[in-house]
Amino acid sequence: MVKVVVHTPDVVGERMAGPGIRASHLARELAKHVPVTLIAKQESGMDCGGYAAAFESGSVAAAVHGSNEARQALREADILIGQPARGFRSWRREQRVVYDLFDPAVLELRELYGSKPSLRQRVHLAAEWWRLSEALMRGDLLVCGAAKQREFYERLQSNDAPWIEVPFGVDLEDAGGCEKPRDNVVVWGGGLWEWLDPATAVDAIVQLNREGVRAKLLFLGRGRPNRSLIDRRRDDRFDDLLARGGANVSANPDWVPYSERLAWLRSGKIAIMLHRRTAEADYSIRTRLFDAIAAATPIVATAGGFAATLVEEEHLGIVVPPGDTAAVANAIRTLLTNDEFFSACVERLERIRPRFAWDIVARPLVDAVLTWQSQK
Repeated sequence: MVKVVVHTPDVVGERMAGPGIRASHLARELAKHVPVTLIAKQESGMDCGGYAAAFESGSVAAAVHGSNEARQALREADILIGQPARGFRSWRREQRVVYDLFDPAVLELRELYGSKPSLRQRVHLAAEWWRLSEALMRGDLLVCGAAKQREFYERLQSNDAPWIEVPFGVDLEDAGGCEKPRDNVVVWGGGLWEWLDPATAVDAIVQLNREGVRAKLLFLGRGRPNRSLIDRRRDDRFDDLLARGGANVSANPDWVPYSERLAWLRSGKIAIMLHRRTAEADYSIRTRLFDAIAAATPIVATAGGFAATLVEEEHLGIVVPPGDTAAVANAIRTLLTNDEFFSACVERLERIRPRFAWDIVARPLVDAVLTWQSQK
C-alpha cells in the first residue's frame, strides 16, 4: 500500500482556519483507503504528544511541522500532498507530489503588504512566487479550488501536469438542522484580512439601526488560530472598527473553536462575507462560505469570486457591489424582514449541502491516489 503525507503550513488544533481544516479533512478522506500522516503546525500551548493524540484518527497519524517525525514521514511517503510552502518538498525521485493551490497565497500577500512593502516583505513575496513557480513546473498533479483559479495558474504553468478541482467541503455530521435564530444577528465568520471589507459591514449595521431596523453584527473571532502570532496593528484597527459600530457590533475575543463554529452561525440569521475589489477576490473560494452552507445560514456576499457566483446562481442569499454600504444595508434588511425570501434561501442551502460533503469533493484526489497505488 502507498504511504501518503498531507502537509499544511497552517495550524491544526482546536482552532483552525481554512488551510488547516482542509488538510485535516482531506487526510481523513484519504485514510479510508491508504495510510496517511498529517503534518501541520500545532496550536499554541498544545504539547507535541497532545497534538498527535488529538488528531490521530483511524489510519491518520499526526506529526508536528518541523519535527523529526515529520521529516521521516516526508522521506518515507510515496505520495506528498500539500500547498507550496517552506518544509514541503520531495525527498526521493520516485515520490509523487500533489500541489494544492486552492489558496491564492501570492495574491493575498500582495494585498497584505500593500503598495510599499518592506525589504523583508518583498523577500517573502518573492519566495512565495518562487514556490508557486516550482509547483507549477514540478508537480505530478495540481489541485485548484475552482475553474477560475485554474485559468490563473495555467498562465504560469510550465509543465503538462493534469489538474483536478477540489473546492472546499462540508462535514455533514456537523451540519444537522438549522435552529431558529435567536436575534437579528449578522455573523462575520473567519478572519479580518486586509483584502476583506469589514468596515462596510459595520457601516451597514449602523445605517440600519439609524433607520429603525434592529440588527447586530457579530465577528466570530478577532484573533487567529495560532494565538502566539498577534498583529498589533490589525488589533488596533479592529478596536477602531468596533468603536465605530457602537453597541450593535461585537466580537468574540478569541478565534472560535472549530467544533463550535456552526452553532455560532446558526444563532444568527445572516452570514456576511465582504471583500474589496482585488485580484485576490476574483480567484478566491472563501472557505467561510462552506460553514454558511453547513449551517444553512443565508448569505450576503460581495460580487466577485467563487462564493459570490455560487450565491447568485443558486439563490443562497444576496450579492452586492464592492464597498456599497447602501446595497449591503438593503440586502440585510431584505433577509431580516422578508420571511418568504429568507426561508427560500434556507431551503436552497439545505438542498445543495450534500453536493459539498467532504467525501464528494475529495473524490477526484482519492481516485488519483488509488490509481497511483494500482500502478505501484
